[in-house]
Amino acid sequence: MTTIQIAYEVNAAAVARVEALLAEVALRDVNWNGVDFQIERDDFTCIPDNESADAVALLHQINRAIDGQE
Repeated sequence: MTTIQIAYEVNAAAVARVEALLAEVALRDVNWNGVDFQIERDDFTCIPDNESADAVALLHQINRAIDGQE
């Protein structure tokens, strides 16, 4: 299980986009294949306890989804 923290200020539509993105990533990305992503609301958006290059790339995708670019 991988926890994704999303800031409280992010609206529900953006969270839905992130959920759709994570479902696609778990299905198609070799680095995250089959991962169970859990979204939690928190003070800021991050992937806690994971500073790998794959996590950083995923966080960039998440931020683009929040902004409506993904």
